[in-house]
Amino acid sequence: MKKRLQGVVVGVLIGAMLTSGAVFAKQISETAELIYNNIKISMNGQEILPKDANGNYVEPFTINGTTYLPVRAVANALKIDVDWDGSTSTVILSNALTAPFTLAAGQYIVGEDIAAGKYDCSAVSGSGNFTGTVESLGFMGLNEILAEEGHEFFKDQVTYSNLRLKDGDIIKIGGDLKVEFIKK
Repeated sequence: MKKRLQGVVVGVLIGAMLTSGAVFAKQISETAELIYNNIKISMNGQEILPKDANGNYVEPFTINGTTYLPVRAVANALKIDVDWDGSTSTVILSNALTAPFTLAAGQYIVGEDIAAGKYDCSAVSGSGNFTGTVESLGFMGLNEILAEEGHEFFKDQVTYSNLRLKDGDIIKIGGDLKVEFIKK
């Protein structure tokens, strides 16, 4: 039921964005009356306080009877990653894992299992191979050994910084290694 509700909400959000985009794509600007009426957002009985990327409160509003909600606040409540591509004026929603998160041994596909982006990766426990086919790293790809802090053999190999992941890249974690991904 929760997944279905999330799908409906995401569908409504995307539909509203596409409809709005079609209207505004035809015109350079349009004047509209925004009505702020102390609109509240609630999910599963919990109030959501909508905030922008800087943590500032953003109040929902209506235009011509349609209510508009801040996409970041709603996406965060639904545990959906949201990003902005200013070059194409596109809101990007993804239900892949969003940082920070920790992954154990296995293979992960960027865009399906992990959201694309730039990460600092740190070993939080164990040790093992941290490899993968990562386009930004070229022919050699990702090929590191990471280990938790204080490991007797790999003391200096705790973190891999500035890892740029794009959709389709593959990350593999071996051994008993657990890696935390923190988005930059």
